Amino acid sequence: DTDLTAIVRCEMLNEEGVKCTNEVFGTTLDVVPTMFVELQGSDMSRLEEQWRTLVRIAKGSLKQTYAGDGDKLDELWDARRGCYIAACKYRKLVADKEGVPRAGPPIDNVLLTDVCVPLSELADVVDATETDFKVANVPCVMCCHISDGNFHCCVPYNATGAPREIGHVQELEERLIERALQRRGTVSGEHGVGIGKREFIVREHGDAHIGVQKSIKKAMDPTSLLNPGKVLFEENASNTSNSRL
Repeated sequence: DTDLTAIVRCEMLNEEGVKCTNEVFGTTLDVVPTMFVELQGSDMSRLEEQWRTLVRIAKGSLKQTYAGDGDKLDELWDARRGCYIAACKYRKLVADKEGVPRAGPPIDNVLLTDVCVPLSELADVVDATETDFKVANVPCVMCCHISDGNFHCCVPYNATGAPREIGHVQELEERLIERALQRRGTVSGEHGVGIGKREFIVREHGDAHIGVQKSIKKAMDPTSLLNPGKVLFEENASNTSNSRL
């Protein structure tokens, strides 16, 4: 049997995510989709054996880098940890580097999307999402908890003076959510529903299921004092916004 029980983290950056972190933080990762796997344990020979197993499984990969000490490990993980901050600065840095004038603030706002799909559907959903963003000419900085089927797109946008851009970004996210639902996924892998995804959980679970949840909420909280309007639409809640930005 294949033993990979020492794995404690398995993450991924897509190609643009790697390019983005390289630009902003000066990292030197190859600009290709990159998986980050961390192994932990007290038996070094066992860890090395599991690393060799991973390399065999990833036989189609272009390159494998083994970080045998903490400093090298931190250097690799810095690229993954910094994807959100990198997305904030990415467009301005690229424009400056290419000598292209760009209106707007030096630091963008970022919409952080969050969907989760079965692992059997993950590659197709990621590929379709990247294609959709490319056609729309919007950066697709993707960071993924890849072993869970959960991934985020860090989507930069200008929140001041660019209403068309805001609408464009929201449309991209709505298509992403719909794509996940069509592939038996969920509208949120970890970040929750809040107010911005209330309509989508109805599409995911159906009116009857959500109706049961609303009945329980009303019985426990008849005056909507507890997180009014969050997760579920409530007639007497003051919060009626659906904005995710």
